[in-house]
Amino acid sequence: MQTSSNKGVTLLELLVALSIVAIIAGFGIHSITSYMEKQKLRAAGETIFADLRLAQSESIKRNQTVFVDFETYEGGWCYGVNIGSECSCRRENSCQINNVDKVKSSERFSGITLQRARFAGNNDYTAFNPVKGFAQADGVRNGTIWLQSNDGTQLAVIVNRLGRVRFCSPTLPGYSNQCPASP
Repeated sequence: MQTSSNKGVTLLELLVALSIVAIIAGFGIHSITSYMEKQKLRAAGETIFADLRLAQSESIKRNQTVFVDFETYEGGWCYGVNIGSECSCRRENSCQINNVDKVKSSERFSGITLQRARFAGNNDYTAFNPVKGFAQADGVRNGTIWLQSNDGTQLAVIVNRLGRVRFCSPTLPGYSNQCPASP
């Protein structure tokens, strides 16, 4: 009696297994890329949120108006925080608190675009008043900063006239979808 002891795999079995692994890896890479894009978008939004709150608290603490200016330019965007007057985040030493530059740029958030930053009076800056930290307002509105990732996901950072900063997103889970009109 002869017994067969086939301990190997055929070429066909190997190709089928490799095909299945490639398909699963393809889905995994897409999911990881999408997840990373959303995380970069969240990080950019959280950084802007933190700097707006910093400007508000510095305004109250110093009893001076504090400005947060946004700029877009070919290939990127930036914003800066400054005490007492508007500033340009693209001009060195223009946006400072205590002689320390307070500028953030799109270089920190590759793949995230600033679609629009519009505030009261159609300005590209907002200012926090030292009296209770209210934001400069035009009626009941102040403004919105719209960010977008490479995959089209959007996140808005909204500042109301009372200085409250909040998020919303029509496309990102975990945020309110009660947003002003998209840019």
